[in-house]
Amino acid sequence: MIDQINKLIAINLFLLFASENDSLNLKDFKNENGSQLPGAKMLAEVMQQKELIRPKADEEFSFQLTELGKYIAESGGWLVYLEKLKKLKISTNNRFKKENAKNNKLNSELAIVGLIIIVLGILIMSCL
Repeated sequence: MIDQINKLIAINLFLLFASENDSLNLKDFKNENGSQLPGAKMLAEVMQQKELIRPKADEEFSFQLTELGKYIAESGGWLVYLEKLKKLKISTNNRFKKENAKNNKLNSELAIVGLIIIVLGILIMSCL
């Protein structure tokens, strides 16, 4: 279901980008077969939530690209954008795991050093 929505977003984002004034009427939204999209209003709402489009002030049932929508369309489209986000998330998670491992090792080393200092302190106190 989500894949289907993402494909429809990709198609209609491209249509908006290729249209005059980067805008489309709801009746011009298309499905993957190029036919009029029955759920265009719902798709437009999803695209608005993702800040890809906004309603045109001067025309009812018309939408235009936002700056983000235009940037994504220029950069390869919605599906390419999603793939980049996925890779970024994986990269960030890997970096976080590496940093966590380094911090755990450092914490272990600090704990050992602290124990050594305590033992040395006890030995020094016992000699006095």
